[in-house]
Amino acid sequence: MPVTFRRRLERFHNEHQLLIDLLLLALVLRLVYLNAIATLVFDETFYVPAAQQILATGIDPNVEHPPLVKLILAGSLALFGDNPLTWRLPSVVFGLAGMAFFYFIVLELSKSKKLAAFSAALLGFDPLHVLMSRTGMLDIFMLTFAFGGCYFLLKRNWTWGGVLFGLGIASKWPALLPFVAVSAFLFLRKKIRPVDFGYTLLVMGLVYLLVYAPFILVQGPSEWLSSQTYYIGKMTTMPAASKLTSTAAQWIFLQKPVWFARDKPDFHVPDDMLWLTNLFGAAPALGVVAFGNPISWIPGMLALVWLALNKTKKLSGVRLFSLLWFACTYLPFLLIPRTHTAFYYMLLIFPAYMLAAAQFAVEKKINKWYAVAFGLSVLFFLPLVVGLPAPQEYYQLLKPLIGEYVP
Repeated sequence: MPVTFRRRLERFHNEHQLLIDLLLLALVLRLVYLNAIATLVFDETFYVPAAQQILATGIDPNVEHPPLVKLILAGSLALFGDNPLTWRLPSVVFGLAGMAFFYFIVLELSKSKKLAAFSAALLGFDPLHVLMSRTGMLDIFMLTFAFGGCYFLLKRNWTWGGVLFGLGIASKWPALLPFVAVSAFLFLRKKIRPVDFGYTLLVMGLVYLLVYAPFILVQGPSEWLSSQTYYIGKMTTMPAASKLTSTAAQWIFLQKPVWFARDKPDFHVPDDMLWLTNLFGAAPALGVVAFGNPISWIPGMLALVWLALNKTKKLSGVRLFSLLWFACTYLPFLLIPRTHTAFYYMLLIFPAYMLAAAQFAVEKKINKWYAVAFGLSVLFFLPLVVGLPAPQEYYQLLKPLIGEYVP
């Protein structure tokens, strides 16, 4: 290893030791029992078969969303084989990368490693972020590319910011919303010129088209144009006929959690996963649920209100960024007539909660006590995230938060 590179690694390790420790813990949380559920769960049933067909035919059958994540999954299958680990390992990698990008975004805004680490911990150990980092779906890729784009734009690197946002939109269109948020932040802070903004948009557009280039060559430009029209209609006007959907007004109140998986009569639970139920001498039940941790989401919502009502004359970077992120990622959905499945878009919205909650806790010097409470909640909710069998009474206790299984 070259001496210069080794010194850079050593300096990074010394300067960001807490981040590295958090990432290692987050990695363990994402790997434990990752392949225990050996069948496709929830929307993996769309994207893994799409990746398989891309490998076989070069055509993406899933026209509902852009192809980038399905290409990444296809690459994972081609390199490492087709099995539950290879369906989900790319999400693990991107989940950790997103956590790191969020740390550096907060560090850039605040110059505080304590606040950056606390914010990254609240994000990276939240049940929703952990679950989406363990599932072969689109959303964690979209969020991580958006975080990367935000970081580079805050550093005024318009090229890499445009590249990463282009990749984010090529994963899923709502990645455009964080771009609006960070652009508004930069314009309000007078750190971006119209020419820089235009250049970034150009790079984003070129990257988006490059991702589609193989499919345009195979299927023709008319097929590509019709898919773009379909996306717009699906996002705005097409009815969402599902018991899992809800209005944007319901999302922020932790309503409509979504069950990804639950044990059924023919579902085999490995014996080595029954240690918790054996400990309590109880009948096992298994559920994997997408939901928000009330220990961080509710304080985060209240902290956003606190940030908005704070009467300081000058908006701090963290305060302004939090409010703009929430406004740009949430408010547009209030204007869309159709309902959506909450967790797809709350994954984009809830980083504002985490940043606001961390800011409040650090400023009021309650971050140590809050970290303990949050850590205990992570352990308490662990079975719901990693699919660890738990006593049936556990699910009954949490019914007000996670609801009942909707087949």
